[in-house]
Amino acid sequence: MAIGFVLSLIVLVTDLLLGTHLKDVIMMTQYLSLFDALSFAIALLFYRSVRSFLSRAFTTEPLKQWHSYLFLIVAFVVIYVAQWVIIDLLKWEIAGSQIELFGLDQMELNGIHLFFLVIAFVFTAPILEEILFRGIIFGFLKTRTAKFFALLLASLTFGLLHPGHILSATVMGAVFTLLYDKTKTLWMSILLHMAWNSLATYSLLSFVM
Repeated sequence: MAIGFVLSLIVLVTDLLLGTHLKDVIMMTQYLSLFDALSFAIALLFYRSVRSFLSRAFTTEPLKQWHSYLFLIVAFVVIYVAQWVIIDLLKWEIAGSQIELFGLDQMELNGIHLFFLVIAFVFTAPILEEILFRGIIFGFLKTRTAKFFALLLASLTFGLLHPGHILSATVMGAVFTLLYDKTKTLWMSILLHMAWNSLATYSLLSFVM
């Protein structure tokens, strides 16, 4: 929080002294996401114990095993079916409900804004969220409680931070967590998260472009 406050203060002072509008730009969804990722990365620099804890989650050995990719494909299919059941079949959630939340309907999606939106949604968010929810929260809880409760708490927290799609995001978080736990590397859950966010981003943009 202190890092975010300092960066926010820098932006406000810059706007005041130079007459720029950095605050308005940063408040756009994609730049806010990148801003959060930067703050998180800076915070990690100050906590060696957390970096050491996470280093075990970034092993690359599972990437050389074919069954890791089989698990990834199965996980993608499970998420797709779950989304279809929740949104299309049961209609418990509304497709495109996050458009207004993200402000996509009010955003000028020109080249530069669209570029950074894709970077934020498809690359930055998956890396940040997998490190936070699977690497740190699930990883820590797993050492303090039963794996089932660690999975449940980490997934539910992930879901609650996705307004409009809490149920489907909770299910998605559980699948990401299971994939990470099964393959023993965050790289696989990051790849799955990126693949899913690519599809979701395309779907959201199709509503507004």
